[in-house]
Amino acid sequence: MKIVSVGEITIDRYLNLDRSFVGGISLNFAVYARRCGAEVVSLVSRIGADEGGRRVLEKLSREGINTSHVIAVAGKTAQIDIQIDADGDRTFPAGGYHRNVLAKFQLSQAEHVFIQKHDILVTLFEEFQPDSVFDQLRRLDFNGKRVVDFSEWRAGDENFPRLFPLIEAVDLAFVSGDQAIVEALLPLSRQIPGLIVVTMGAAGSAALVDGQPLFQPAEQVLLPVDATGCGDAFQAAFTVSYYRTNDVRRALQHGATQAAAVLGHYGATT
Repeated sequence: MKIVSVGEITIDRYLNLDRSFVGGISLNFAVYARRCGAEVVSLVSRIGADEGGRRVLEKLSREGINTSHVIAVAGKTAQIDIQIDADGDRTFPAGGYHRNVLAKFQLSQAEHVFIQKHDILVTLFEEFQPDSVFDQLRRLDFNGKRVVDFSEWRAGDENFPRLFPLIEAVDLAFVSGDQAIVEALLPLSRQIPGLIVVTMGAAGSAALVDGQPLFQPAEQVLLPVDATGCGDAFQAAFTVSYYRTNDVRRALQHGATQAAAVLGHYGATT
C-alpha cells in the first residue's frame, strides 16, 4: 500500500501551555497511516527554511515518511494557534492561522508524476482558498483511490449542497458533523460508488453505505488531554484498514481506537 498525503504542515502553538508541536492535517494523516501499517507513506507540502521546518523534517524522518517532496522555501513554516481547555477540547483563536509558505503552494509537474506512483491520494478541502491544493489535484489524472477530508459542516450551511458533486468525485470522503449531516448525506450515498464517513467527535462516527448508516461509538477516555489530531488519526486508521480489508465495520473500529489514543497526550502525533 502506497499512500501520498498532499497539503498542510503546521507548527501547532499551544497558547495556554507555552509549547508547540509539529502538526497539520496532512502531516498528521501521514504519520498515523505509517503507524497503522501502510508500507509506503509520502508527504507533499511546503515548509519554511526556518526552525519550524527543521523540526518537521526531523519528525518525519523518525516516523519513516518519504519527504522527498516536502520542500523548504524562503519564509516561515505555517503556524496555527490553539487553546486547550480542562476537558481537552480545543479552540482556534481568530486570526491565529498563519499560512506563511503554504499561501503560494503550487504543485510542480514533477510532483504530479510523483503522486501518480501511489495507490491512494489523500488531501483536504479548503473552501475559501483560491486554487487550493484540492483544486489543483482535481485536475490531476490519477488512477488510484482519492481520499478527501471535507472538514466540518452543518446541514443548514447554505454552501453545504456544493459538497455533493465534490464528494461524488472521490472514493472515500470524510465529513465532520452531527446526526443531521448523516441524514443529509444518506440519499447521496445511494447514488455514488464511493464511501462517505461522518465523524461526530464524542458521538462516534458513521459510514454511509448504500443509504444505510453503520454507526461506531467513540471509545471512552477517562482523562482526555487534547483532542488535536483525533480526526486525522481516525481517518488514517480507517483508510489503511478499509483499503486493506474492505471491511467497513472493522475500519470504523480501528479509527475509533486510534482516535481515542490521541486524546491521552498533548500534540497531534506525540
